[in-house]
Amino acid sequence: MADLITPGYRFATVTSDDHRGLIYIAAFLTFTYSTLTFLTRCAIKWKVFGFDDWATCVAQTTSIIQFALLLVSLTAGLGRNFDLLSNDEYSRMSTTQYSNQIVLYLSLGLSKCAAVMLIQRLFTRDAKKFWLICNIVVALMVVWTLLVVFMVSVGCSPRSTAPPTEAEICPGIFARYQIVAITDALTDIILILVPAYLVWQLQMGTALKMQVIAVFAFRLPLIPLSFLALTSWKRSLHSNNPGVDRTTAILFQQSELCFSLIAGTVPCLKSFIRSFDTGSGVKVGYTSNGYGSSGYNRGLSYRMQSLNTAGSAVRSHNEDEGNVKVSTKPFTSGGHGRARASSISNVTTVEYITPKPKEVDAMSHGSQDELFIRRDVQWEVRSENA
Repeated sequence: MADLITPGYRFATVTSDDHRGLIYIAAFLTFTYSTLTFLTRCAIKWKVFGFDDWATCVAQTTSIIQFALLLVSLTAGLGRNFDLLSNDEYSRMSTTQYSNQIVLYLSLGLSKCAAVMLIQRLFTRDAKKFWLICNIVVALMVVWTLLVVFMVSVGCSPRSTAPPTEAEICPGIFARYQIVAITDALTDIILILVPAYLVWQLQMGTALKMQVIAVFAFRLPLIPLSFLALTSWKRSLHSNNPGVDRTTAILFQQSELCFSLIAGTVPCLKSFIRSFDTGSGVKVGYTSNGYGSSGYNRGLSYRMQSLNTAGSAVRSHNEDEGNVKVSTKPFTSGGHGRARASSISNVTTVEYITPKPKEVDAMSHGSQDELFIRRDVQWEVRSENA
């Protein structure tokens, strides 16, 4: 078998003192997967771009920047034995890797913000409670992103974050990364629990609710990836060959970022979003009470038009504009145990589709494919003529 391996140039050879090849493979694979997923999202939502999509664009852009920094760091000697690097190579490697860590966590945080914005976008703006919860979570993710970026960088030099010896380790850097990993896992748990809570409040079938929750639970593997990166990074700090042993931590970090970007796009698939379309009134519905109020708003009232007692009539307007559909038909009622053929009543069925908000996003205004969980409210009004 050895004779079949022809000698020649190798882009990256994996040896005991050089693991750059492994990082190259992981970097290009994760970059390819996340980019293809992002392009798929753009194709699906091209006409309905919202804040969640723009946040994803920024997250993907920062991911590309960290990918470029990683390649520069690899060229300078990342993944190699530090003893084999010149002072200039080591300085360039540590500086670019230091910058890579900052941009990586920035991209990770932005992907979380985009995930919350998508959850928020699925609910119409009249769901005040849901929107308030999502706004609080978005603010929490923004604060987490900024804090993490500072924690992995402030007070530490590039050399102290990639130290050749234990004596040069930045004081307290491991405790910082522990906090980062724990809070990272907690934010992912929040991103799973929030849509689960919001969806559970809807009048949907249990099977459909579980389907929705399962899609958002796609983020669960991010939790072990975060802790695996932490433990691997800790081992590399106290290793005899920290340059090579840090490879495993970098592989887990790249996998986590890629998976986070993909997890934010999975719920955008059309087959999934269409399950929220209540235009048919089958999968997601709300039933009004006796006073004509339902769901999140109370005390709604509508002026009815005169009924046509001569027969049945249907008045319908554009449902997407939130107008009222009125259907009238004769109704024969009985009273006190005996039929009264002359007593005719008109049955009026009023179906009101909650209108889309007027202040829609500029990029999605006028689109017929806006992605909202809409609310169907139906009243039945009976009037009897004695």
